[in-house]
Amino acid sequence: MYNSIIPLKISKLATLVAQRKRIPISAALSYIYDSPFYEQIYDEEAKWWYLDTESLYRQIELARTMSSYIISDNVITFFTFCVERYAKKHDMTSLQSYALFRKYKIDNYLIEGFEVLHTQGEDTILQDIEVYLKNHSRK
Repeated sequence: MYNSIIPLKISKLATLVAQRKRIPISAALSYIYDSPFYEQIYDEEAKWWYLDTESLYRQIELARTMSSYIISDNVITFFTFCVERYAKKHDMTSLQSYALFRKYKIDNYLIEGFEVLHTQGEDTILQDIEVYLKNHSRK
């Protein structure tokens, strides 16, 4: 059954990608088929084909973003430290902190800025995250 649905989902997704990226539909199809997420769409247990077009688009973008990083253990440790310390400071769970970081792309900011940020003290790092959040939550 899902084998019949996926081509329909991909065609709608290609139209959305073409619109969002302002590229021809052929380039949009290449963008999708080349995505690290594409193979996962056929995973019967994950049931990705149940998602709407917008959600599939977000998953492809997320997969592309995450696959563009080669993340060292030090960066992962730093990122986890930031998630945990932010959660503790703001009396939230680590999962809530992580969700907030993902929502406002703080994860990308921390990973990309690791070389400078990890040399700062905890208070400075948390203050930097709060400034980033304040500036990006208004958009």
